[in-house]
Amino acid sequence: MPRRIRYKWIIVAEKPSVARRIENLRIPFALVIPLRGHIFDVDFPEGYDWHDVPPSQLFDVEELELVVVDQEAYNLLKKKFSENKDATLVIATDNDPEGELIGWEVAQIYKEVLKKKAKPFYRMRFNTTDYQELKRAWREKETGLSMRWVEKASFRRNFDFITGAAFTRLLTLSTRRAGADVRVLSWGSCQAPTLYFVVEREKEILNFKPEKFWRIAALLETEDRERFWAFSDKIKVKENAERNYNSIKREKTATVKEYKESIRRNLRPLPTRTDELLRDMSKLFGIPANKTLMLAEELYGRGYISYPRTDTNMYREDFNFVKYAEIAARGLGLDPMRFLEPNPRQGTRYDGAHTPIYPIKPFYGEGNLRKIWEHIARRFLANAFYSNAEQVRQEATILIKGIKLYASGTRIVKEGFFEVLPYARPPDDPIPRLRRGQKLRIIKLELREQTTKPPPRLTESDLLKIMEKWNIGTDATRAIYPALIIDRGYAIKRNKTFHPTFTGFKLIEQLAKVDESLVSPETRRRVEEMMEKIERGEADMEVAMKQMIILYKKLFEKLENRMDEVARTLADAIGYGKKPLIKSEVKAS
Repeated sequence: MPRRIRYKWIIVAEKPSVARRIENLRIPFALVIPLRGHIFDVDFPEGYDWHDVPPSQLFDVEELELVVVDQEAYNLLKKKFSENKDATLVIATDNDPEGELIGWEVAQIYKEVLKKKAKPFYRMRFNTTDYQELKRAWREKETGLSMRWVEKASFRRNFDFITGAAFTRLLTLSTRRAGADVRVLSWGSCQAPTLYFVVEREKEILNFKPEKFWRIAALLETEDRERFWAFSDKIKVKENAERNYNSIKREKTATVKEYKESIRRNLRPLPTRTDELLRDMSKLFGIPANKTLMLAEELYGRGYISYPRTDTNMYREDFNFVKYAEIAARGLGLDPMRFLEPNPRQGTRYDGAHTPIYPIKPFYGEGNLRKIWEHIARRFLANAFYSNAEQVRQEATILIKGIKLYASGTRIVKEGFFEVLPYARPPDDPIPRLRRGQKLRIIKLELREQTTKPPPRLTESDLLKIMEKWNIGTDATRAIYPALIIDRGYAIKRNKTFHPTFTGFKLIEQLAKVDESLVSPETRRRVEEMMEKIERGEADMEVAMKQMIILYKKLFEKLENRMDEVARTLADAIGYGKKPLIKSEVKAS
């Protein structure tokens, strides 16, 4: 029978890919155990199921139960802790509040098994799975956990669970009683404002009243036979437009009244944060934010990039830019000798734990993983080793018998960082270089009737930017909600833009009629600000929870008082299914 190894260390990592990287350090007498995220979650005590109590009573539950959600991981940890009672626990979960909470869950199992014999445990903190970084994290192990991070993550979990369950049960049960065949009609304090942004934009489009206007357009030609278009200002009265046009329609030449050029700098990007990575990949490559974050975490776990959940856009003073530029250059097929003198454009954000996102080793794979790695590498080089780009803005005023027309153009005159980020480069659209008093030949003269356009629908990049502005979610969670409102049947994505479904539109409309705070971003922002206070040690978690629960309970009571009316409207809306909103349907309802 083989002799059982007596382990000195039990190291617990948050995901298998990170565990494999730590195993490769070959720490003597160390057992590395991978998790797949959280081991525990919370639930209501017995007697609080859907039909046991009114939804309003969920706000009064003082203590949630901790329940095992990964039985396999729970059993494995108990077994290994029991078999290795003399081993010291080392927690190596992700270096953020959610990772800290997972570490706390591991520590609870450790204490449950060893009871009074449990020894102090350690925490490895790292922002990349680069072997040098992991070795440093092993050498500099900390004792215990950051309880402020544990409390912040616990607050988010508990608050979202209680409020989400209460509102979802009220909406679902009431709408069923009103005759709707609905499995779940969900509500969440981050989900609601995300949908609210989409619905508000749709309302702007629905309420938009197009107006006609007219412009005189002239196709002009220089003596070198360079052609370009010039346009008058908008003319709102048709008779005035026709009078102006008729006064010049037989003219053959135009005169340059004024021409000027100005230089505009295109600033190189700041170091990459999570929010920018998600927006970039959605806007430039059409990769959904939640998928980008999932793939970025895979790249991190396999040691190709630094930790991808970060709100930091400034590098520490001793950061080795040249080392990682050489890695980026090799992965992109560029000459590393070009990147020896860094001059990074630094931001002002530091989240207290992480670095910006940067490449750790070359990735030569394909598909979206390659696109994400390559963009991180290119943006890293653009930030630290390239200059700003420069663009010429051309503006011309042209006279045709007293009628003013205007022309403008742009062209890049200094490539700067666009050399390494060519897909972010704006297209050149120049007009000829003109001079004051220059005569131009009129090739064509038109009077164009046009119509004002409504604002565009939101892309995922637009939506993420608005969510960040309003502090909805965090860099680690924000990517979830655009996909969630689609999954819930409240919105669809068409031509890269978000359209509310009839159900989603009516849900926001009806809740806003009860109280705008049920759906507006301001209410959730107060919750996020409270979590930041917990993280800074400025607020007690239990006191903060009571304050925020009271705030949302008051909103719940307002909704409950008008729920019959709201439920009837929602039941009718659900009959339309998940199809996109049609203007006539809104009017008819």
